[in-house]
Amino acid sequence: MGTESSLLVEVKTPDLQEFKEVTNTPQVLFDILPDDWQECIVPFWAQYAATARVFCLLSDEKVLGGGIVFSTIPPDTLDEKMAQALFDKGLLYIGFLWISEEMRGCNLGSKWIEQARKVFDGKPFWLTIDDYRLTSFYNRNGFQLIGEVSKDDSIEWVMADTEV
Repeated sequence: MGTESSLLVEVKTPDLQEFKEVTNTPQVLFDILPDDWQECIVPFWAQYAATARVFCLLSDEKVLGGGIVFSTIPPDTLDEKMAQALFDKGLLYIGFLWISEEMRGCNLGSKWIEQARKVFDGKPFWLTIDDYRLTSFYNRNGFQLIGEVSKDDSIEWVMADTEV
């Protein structure tokens, strides 16, 4: 008679309680961002605060992730002309979308995007990524690759809502 062995797999299932706007206290998001991301937004925040909204995913007041929705050209944009053309078409920019590393794989990025779509009444979004492997995640969330921008040694891929 054989013995059965069972493998226990720990599944991370955060108790997501809140998608919260923290525009008036953006440091809540800034504190969880990687240092190099902080360097791209924190020094410029005063310039963008009036035209951007910050949202975090919280569980028991712990910040699990978050991002920023911009209605004007964000800092560190590689192609301002292309960015302005997308804004002129009515798209909003998602930037600095970050999920804490210990919570990755729990669909929190998808939940953040879903909630942002509700807040902005289905208004279309665009974003840039510097890691091409992220295209599959964004494809699953309704984005398509619409371009590539490079400047100096930097390259970014531009994605937008498929309805655009």
